[in-house]
Amino acid sequence: MRRKQFPDRTDWLSFFETWPDEGFERDMPIEYQDLTFRFENEEERFVVTMSLGVQEFSLKAVRKKDASVLGVYAFKTVRHVEIKKDRQHEKELLILLDGVERFVITIEITFLPSFCIMVKEHFSGE
Repeated sequence: MRRKQFPDRTDWLSFFETWPDEGFERDMPIEYQDLTFRFENEEERFVVTMSLGVQEFSLKAVRKKDASVLGVYAFKTVRHVEIKKDRQHEKELLILLDGVERFVITIEITFLPSFCIMVKEHFSGE
């Protein structure tokens, strides 16, 4: 059985606990929609924008206390997105990017309990 490439509408609503800015397009697969989610944890605000049909995912993280930008991340070769943790106090995504030649890049993003992003390059073994 083949794993799905991207979470579905129900998965995204559960993970972000909010609707995207423009809502969902009815009868259109999730990967062909442009979606923007705005949400926050205790310390940070986030804007996640996805256009998964064209393999794009971006994230902007801002510190609430002083509105300083913690990071802007833009990925243009997204192959797979997986929700690793979706609990009340734990939210984590795994993103796989197309790497160069025999390498794969993984991005692990933790939103709760606190923001953390890890970027790793792996030998694919092919």
